[in-house]
Amino acid sequence: MECAMGTEFDPLTALAATGIAGYVAIMADYVACDDFGLSSGQIRGTALIAAALIGIVLAANLLVRRPGNVE
Repeated sequence: MECAMGTEFDPLTALAATGIAGYVAIMADYVACDDFGLSSGQIRGTALIAAALIGIVLAANLLVRRPGNVE
């Protein structure tokens, strides 16, 4: 059975995903500060490293794919 999902960009879904990601980031900051006792500088440094690693993985995935192999 094939999935009938379209490939169109849905701005409402993008907006909802951005809002949820922001809320998760705020909650992660709260937990890191209050429960783990990390300073703002430590959280900022860890967040920058995590963002760089995610960006590298996404870029590598994009570069490895061949134009003819996109589904």
